[in-house]
Amino acid sequence: MQATLPFSLAGLGYVGVRAEDPLGWRDFATGVCGLEPALIPPGARQAGIPIPKPDAGGVAEDGSVFLKMDRRQWRFAVHPCSEGEQGLAYLGFELERDDALAAALESIAGAGVAVREGTEEECTARSVGALAVLEDPAGHRLELFVRPIVDEPMRGDQPIEFLTGDLGMGHVVLYVADVEPALAFYRDVLGFRRTDYMNFGPNGMGIHFLRCTRRHHSLALLQVGPQKGLQHVMFESTSLDGVGMAIDRALAAGVPISSNLGRHRNDKTVSFYMKGPSGFDVEIGWDGLLVGDDWVEHEFAGGGDDWGHHGLDAESLKPSS
Repeated sequence: MQATLPFSLAGLGYVGVRAEDPLGWRDFATGVCGLEPALIPPGARQAGIPIPKPDAGGVAEDGSVFLKMDRRQWRFAVHPCSEGEQGLAYLGFELERDDALAAALESIAGAGVAVREGTEEECTARSVGALAVLEDPAGHRLELFVRPIVDEPMRGDQPIEFLTGDLGMGHVVLYVADVEPALAFYRDVLGFRRTDYMNFGPNGMGIHFLRCTRRHHSLALLQVGPQKGLQHVMFESTSLDGVGMAIDRALAAGVPISSNLGRHRNDKTVSFYMKGPSGFDVEIGWDGLLVGDDWVEHEFAGGGDDWGHHGLDAESLKPSS
Protein backbone atom coordinates (compact mmCIF):
# COMPACT_ATOMS: atom_id res chain seq x y z
CA MET A 1 0.00 0.00 0.00
CA GLN A 2 1.23 3.48 -0.90
CA ALA A 3 2.44 5.53 2.06
CA THR A 4 0.50 8.64 3.12
CA LEU A 5 2.56 11.82 2.78
CA PRO A 6 2.16 15.09 4.73
CA PHE A 7 1.42 17.02 1.53
CA SER A 8 -0.47 16.50 -1.72
CA LEU A 9 0.07 17.98 -5.16
CA ALA A 10 -2.70 20.04 -6.76
CA GLY A 11 -1.91 19.37 -10.40
CA LEU A 12 0.53 20.28 -13.15
CA GLY A 13 0.88 24.03 -12.85
CA TYR A 14 3.33 25.01 -15.58
CA VAL A 15 5.73 23.60 -18.16
CA GLY A 16 8.98 25.13 -19.39
CA VAL A 17 10.82 24.00 -22.52
CA ARG A 18 13.94 25.09 -24.43
CA ALA A 19 13.70 25.85 -28.14
CA GLU A 20 15.87 27.40 -30.83
CA ASP A 21 12.99 29.59 -32.04
CA PRO A 22 10.77 30.79 -29.17
CA LEU A 23 8.91 33.22 -31.45
CA GLY A 24 8.09 30.37 -33.84
CA TRP A 25 6.78 28.46 -30.83
CA ARG A 26 4.63 31.46 -29.93
CA ASP A 27 3.13 31.50 -33.42
CA PHE A 28 2.34 27.77 -33.20
CA ALA A 29 0.95 27.95 -29.66
CA THR A 30 -1.28 30.95 -30.37
CA GLY A 31 -2.23 30.36 -34.00
CA VAL A 32 -2.81 26.60 -33.81
CA CYS A 33 -3.20 25.47 -30.18
CA GLY A 34 -5.15 28.53 -29.03
CA LEU A 35 -2.96 29.74 -26.18
CA GLU A 36 -2.30 33.48 -25.81
CA PRO A 37 0.82 35.53 -25.02
CA ALA A 38 1.20 36.43 -21.37
CA LEU A 39 -0.14 39.93 -20.78
CA ILE A 40 2.94 40.72 -18.70
CA PRO A 41 5.89 38.28 -18.85
CA PRO A 42 7.64 37.41 -15.59
CA GLY A 43 10.25 39.92 -14.53
CA ALA A 44 11.40 42.28 -11.84
CA ARG A 45 8.64 44.16 -10.07
CA GLN A 46 9.02 47.49 -8.32
CA ALA A 47 6.32 48.99 -6.12
CA GLY A 48 3.85 46.53 -7.58
CA ILE A 49 4.43 47.67 -11.17
CA PRO A 50 5.39 44.80 -13.47
CA ILE A 51 8.32 45.25 -15.84
CA PRO A 52 8.45 44.96 -18.85
CA LYS A 53 5.38 46.80 -20.12
CA PRO A 54 2.29 44.76 -21.04
CA ASP A 55 2.83 45.24 -24.81
CA ALA A 56 5.71 42.76 -24.91
CA GLY A 57 3.71 40.06 -26.73
CA GLY A 58 4.60 37.48 -24.09
CA VAL A 59 8.36 37.94 -24.61
CA ALA A 60 10.62 38.57 -21.60
CA GLU A 61 13.88 40.50 -21.71
CA ASP A 62 15.95 37.35 -22.23
CA GLY A 63 13.87 36.28 -25.25
CA SER A 64 11.77 33.72 -23.40
CA VAL A 65 8.14 33.42 -24.48
CA PHE A 66 5.39 33.01 -21.87
CA LEU A 67 1.92 31.79 -22.80
CA LYS A 68 -1.48 31.90 -21.07
CA MET A 69 -4.32 29.38 -21.14
CA ASP A 70 -6.48 30.73 -18.28
CA ARG A 71 -6.25 33.46 -15.62
CA ARG A 72 -2.77 32.44 -14.51
CA GLN A 73 -0.08 34.89 -15.62
CA TRP A 74 1.37 32.05 -17.70
CA ARG A 75 1.24 28.27 -18.02
CA PHE A 76 3.74 27.41 -20.77
CA ALA A 77 7.21 28.93 -21.25
CA VAL A 78 9.65 28.61 -24.13
CA HIS A 79 13.25 29.60 -23.36
CA PRO A 80 15.83 30.27 -26.08
CA CYS A 81 18.65 27.77 -26.50
CA SER A 82 21.47 26.83 -28.83
CA GLU A 83 21.22 24.18 -31.51
CA GLY A 84 20.92 20.68 -30.08
CA GLU A 85 19.74 21.81 -26.64
CA GLN A 86 15.99 21.77 -27.29
CA GLY A 87 13.68 19.90 -24.92
CA LEU A 88 12.15 19.95 -21.48
CA ALA A 89 13.51 22.55 -19.06
CA TYR A 90 11.27 22.01 -16.02
CA LEU A 91 7.85 20.97 -14.76
CA GLY A 92 6.01 22.85 -12.03
CA PHE A 93 3.56 21.06 -9.72
CA GLU A 94 1.31 23.11 -7.49
CA LEU A 95 0.76 22.95 -3.74
CA GLU A 96 -2.17 24.75 -2.17
CA ARG A 97 -0.51 26.37 0.86
CA ASP A 98 2.89 27.44 2.18
CA ASP A 99 2.70 24.91 5.02
CA ALA A 100 2.29 22.15 2.44
CA LEU A 101 5.47 23.35 0.70
CA ALA A 102 7.34 23.31 4.01
CA ALA A 103 6.04 19.80 4.68
CA ALA A 104 7.09 18.71 1.18
CA LEU A 105 10.63 20.03 1.65
CA GLU A 106 11.00 18.12 4.92
CA SER A 107 9.38 14.93 3.61
CA ILE A 108 11.39 14.83 0.37
CA ALA A 109 14.68 15.47 2.17
CA GLY A 110 13.74 12.77 4.68
CA ALA A 111 13.35 10.32 1.80
CA GLY A 112 16.99 10.93 0.86
CA VAL A 113 16.22 13.06 -2.21
CA ALA A 114 18.18 16.26 -2.76
CA VAL A 115 15.83 19.25 -2.62
CA ARG A 116 16.29 22.97 -2.02
CA GLU A 117 14.24 26.12 -1.64
CA GLY A 118 13.99 28.27 -4.73
CA THR A 119 15.81 31.59 -4.76
CA GLU A 120 14.02 34.92 -4.94
CA GLU A 121 15.16 35.22 -8.56
CA GLU A 122 13.72 31.78 -9.40
CA CYS A 123 10.39 32.66 -7.77
CA THR A 124 10.23 35.90 -9.76
CA ALA A 125 11.04 34.05 -12.98
CA ARG A 126 8.21 31.57 -12.34
CA SER A 127 5.67 34.15 -11.08
CA VAL A 128 5.14 32.29 -7.79
CA GLY A 129 5.39 33.10 -4.10
CA ALA A 130 7.74 30.25 -3.17
CA LEU A 131 9.04 27.04 -4.66
CA ALA A 132 11.21 23.98 -4.12
CA VAL A 133 13.58 22.50 -6.71
CA LEU A 134 14.52 18.82 -7.16
CA GLU A 135 15.15 16.21 -9.86
CA ASP A 136 13.51 12.88 -10.57
CA PRO A 137 15.68 9.75 -11.03
CA ALA A 138 15.84 10.38 -14.79
CA GLY A 139 17.26 13.88 -14.28
CA HIS A 140 14.14 15.94 -15.11
CA ARG A 141 13.98 19.21 -13.17
CA LEU A 142 10.84 19.48 -11.03
CA GLU A 143 9.54 22.46 -9.11
CA LEU A 144 6.90 22.47 -6.39
CA PHE A 145 5.32 25.90 -5.95
CA VAL A 146 2.69 27.96 -4.14
CA ARG A 147 0.93 31.28 -4.71
CA PRO A 148 1.02 31.65 -8.50
CA ILE A 149 0.28 35.09 -9.92
CA VAL A 150 -3.20 35.50 -11.39
CA ASP A 151 -4.21 38.24 -13.82
CA GLU A 152 -6.88 38.82 -16.48
CA PRO A 153 -8.87 36.10 -18.26
CA MET A 154 -8.04 34.96 -21.78
CA ARG A 155 -9.04 37.39 -24.52
CA GLY A 156 -10.45 34.57 -26.65
CA ASP A 157 -8.41 35.16 -29.81
CA GLN A 158 -9.13 31.55 -30.86
CA PRO A 159 -12.44 29.64 -30.40
CA ILE A 160 -11.15 27.37 -27.63
CA GLU A 161 -11.33 27.34 -23.82
CA PHE A 162 -9.05 25.13 -21.72
CA LEU A 163 -10.01 22.91 -18.80
CA THR A 164 -7.71 23.88 -15.93
CA GLY A 165 -8.71 24.99 -12.42
CA ASP A 166 -8.34 22.33 -9.74
CA LEU A 167 -7.33 19.79 -12.40
CA GLY A 168 -4.13 21.59 -13.38
CA MET A 169 -3.17 22.64 -16.90
CA GLY A 170 -3.26 19.23 -18.61
CA HIS A 171 -0.69 16.44 -18.66
CA VAL A 172 2.78 15.51 -19.82
CA VAL A 173 4.37 12.21 -20.82
CA LEU A 174 8.04 11.77 -19.93
CA TYR A 175 10.59 9.38 -21.37
CA VAL A 176 12.51 7.48 -18.68
CA ALA A 177 15.30 4.98 -19.28
CA ASP A 178 14.34 2.86 -16.24
CA VAL A 179 10.72 3.07 -15.22
CA GLU A 180 10.88 1.28 -11.85
CA PRO A 181 12.95 3.87 -9.90
CA ALA A 182 11.02 6.68 -11.58
CA LEU A 183 7.70 5.06 -10.66
CA ALA A 184 8.82 4.56 -7.06
CA PHE A 185 9.96 8.19 -6.84
CA TYR A 186 6.75 9.73 -8.14
CA ARG A 187 4.56 7.47 -6.02
CA ASP A 188 6.48 7.21 -2.75
CA VAL A 189 8.27 10.57 -2.64
CA LEU A 190 5.79 12.89 -4.39
CA GLY A 191 2.54 11.05 -3.70
CA PHE A 192 1.25 10.39 -7.21
CA ARG A 193 -1.15 7.47 -7.58
CA ARG A 194 -1.05 5.11 -10.54
CA THR A 195 -4.34 5.04 -12.44
CA ASP A 196 -3.43 2.34 -14.96
CA TYR A 197 -0.57 1.12 -17.14
CA MET A 198 0.31 -0.73 -20.34
CA ASN A 199 3.27 -3.00 -21.07
CA PHE A 200 4.75 -2.96 -24.58
CA GLY A 201 7.43 -5.60 -24.27
CA PRO A 202 10.28 -6.98 -22.14
CA ASN A 203 12.60 -5.16 -19.73
CA GLY A 204 10.05 -2.69 -18.45
CA MET A 205 8.94 -1.26 -21.80
CA GLY A 206 5.58 0.36 -21.25
CA ILE A 207 3.74 3.41 -19.98
CA HIS A 208 2.40 4.21 -16.50
CA PHE A 209 -0.30 6.85 -15.96
CA LEU A 210 -0.09 8.80 -12.68
CA ARG A 211 -2.55 11.22 -11.10
CA CYS A 212 -2.46 13.84 -8.35
CA THR A 213 -5.94 15.35 -8.98
CA ARG A 214 -9.21 13.93 -10.31
CA ARG A 215 -7.74 14.13 -13.81
CA HIS A 216 -7.00 10.57 -15.01
CA HIS A 217 -3.33 11.49 -15.25
CA SER A 218 -1.23 14.61 -14.92
CA LEU A 219 1.93 12.68 -15.71
CA ALA A 220 2.83 9.48 -17.51
CA LEU A 221 6.17 7.65 -17.50
CA LEU A 222 7.16 6.03 -20.78
CA GLN A 223 10.01 3.54 -21.15
CA VAL A 224 10.87 2.66 -24.75
CA GLY A 225 14.67 3.01 -24.66
CA PRO A 226 17.53 4.88 -23.00
CA GLN A 227 16.27 8.43 -23.56
CA LYS A 228 14.74 10.96 -21.19
CA GLY A 229 12.76 14.12 -21.88
CA LEU A 230 9.30 15.17 -22.98
CA GLN A 231 7.32 12.89 -25.30
CA HIS A 232 4.20 15.07 -25.42
CA VAL A 233 2.21 17.73 -23.61
CA MET A 234 -1.59 17.72 -23.60
CA PHE A 235 -3.92 20.74 -23.44
CA GLU A 236 -7.58 19.89 -22.76
CA SER A 237 -10.41 21.82 -24.39
CA THR A 238 -13.78 22.28 -22.68
CA SER A 239 -15.55 21.32 -25.92
CA LEU A 240 -15.27 18.93 -28.85
CA ASP A 241 -15.60 21.90 -31.19
CA GLY A 242 -12.43 23.34 -29.65
CA VAL A 243 -10.55 20.18 -30.66
CA GLY A 244 -12.05 20.08 -34.15
CA MET A 245 -11.22 23.69 -34.90
CA ALA A 246 -7.66 23.14 -33.62
CA ILE A 247 -7.31 20.33 -36.17
CA ASP A 248 -8.50 22.70 -38.88
CA ARG A 249 -5.95 25.32 -37.83
CA ALA A 250 -3.17 22.73 -37.76
CA LEU A 251 -4.01 21.49 -41.26
CA ALA A 252 -4.28 25.04 -42.60
CA ALA A 253 -0.86 25.86 -41.13
CA GLY A 254 0.74 22.72 -42.56
CA VAL A 255 1.54 21.26 -39.13
CA PRO A 256 2.27 17.50 -39.39
CA ILE A 257 -0.45 15.42 -37.70
CA SER A 258 1.17 12.60 -35.70
CA SER A 259 -2.11 10.84 -34.92
CA ASN A 260 -5.57 11.66 -36.20
CA LEU A 261 -8.70 12.14 -34.12
CA GLY A 262 -9.52 9.26 -31.79
CA ARG A 263 -10.68 8.27 -28.30
CA HIS A 264 -8.29 6.71 -25.82
CA ARG A 265 -9.44 3.54 -24.15
CA ASN A 266 -8.10 4.30 -20.68
CA ASP A 267 -8.78 7.99 -20.03
CA LYS A 268 -11.56 8.30 -22.68
CA THR A 269 -10.09 11.52 -24.07
CA VAL A 270 -11.05 12.44 -27.63
CA SER A 271 -7.95 14.03 -29.12
CA PHE A 272 -5.39 14.36 -31.87
CA TYR A 273 -1.60 14.71 -31.82
CA MET A 274 0.58 17.03 -33.87
CA LYS A 275 4.29 17.70 -34.16
CA GLY A 276 5.42 20.64 -32.04
CA PRO A 277 8.17 23.00 -33.16
CA SER A 278 10.90 21.45 -31.00
CA GLY A 279 10.71 17.67 -31.21
CA PHE A 280 7.88 16.60 -28.93
CA ASP A 281 4.20 16.20 -29.77
CA VAL A 282 1.31 18.38 -28.64
CA GLU A 283 -2.05 16.73 -27.95
CA ILE A 284 -5.30 18.70 -27.97
CA GLY A 285 -8.11 16.77 -26.29
CA TRP A 286 -11.58 16.84 -24.74
CA ASP A 287 -13.71 14.80 -22.33
CA GLY A 288 -10.92 13.24 -20.27
CA LEU A 289 -11.94 10.83 -17.53
CA LEU A 290 -12.12 12.05 -13.93
CA VAL A 291 -11.49 9.50 -11.19
CA GLY A 292 -11.95 9.42 -7.42
CA ASP A 293 -10.28 7.88 -4.40
CA ASP A 294 -12.18 4.63 -4.97
CA TRP A 295 -10.43 4.04 -8.31
CA VAL A 296 -8.59 0.71 -8.58
CA GLU A 297 -5.54 0.67 -10.86
CA HIS A 298 -5.35 -1.91 -13.61
CA GLU A 299 -3.35 -2.96 -16.64
CA PHE A 300 -4.52 -2.34 -20.20
CA ALA A 301 -3.64 -4.69 -23.04
CA GLY A 302 -4.54 -5.17 -26.69
CA GLY A 303 -4.34 -1.59 -27.88
CA GLY A 304 -4.84 1.80 -26.35
CA ASP A 305 -7.80 3.30 -28.22
CA ASP A 306 -11.53 2.75 -28.68
CA TRP A 307 -11.34 4.25 -32.17
CA GLY A 308 -9.13 6.46 -34.30
CA HIS A 309 -5.69 7.74 -33.29
CA HIS A 310 -4.24 6.04 -36.36
CA GLY A 311 -0.47 6.18 -36.29
CA LEU A 312 -0.29 6.08 -32.50
CA ASP A 313 1.44 2.85 -31.45
CA ALA A 314 4.45 1.69 -29.46
CA GLU A 315 6.81 2.34 -32.37
CA SER A 316 5.52 5.89 -32.88
CA LEU A 317 6.17 6.70 -29.21
CA LYS A 318 9.91 6.44 -29.75
CA PRO A 319 11.81 9.71 -30.30
CA SER A 320 12.09 10.83 -33.89
CA SER A 321 15.76 11.66 -33.49
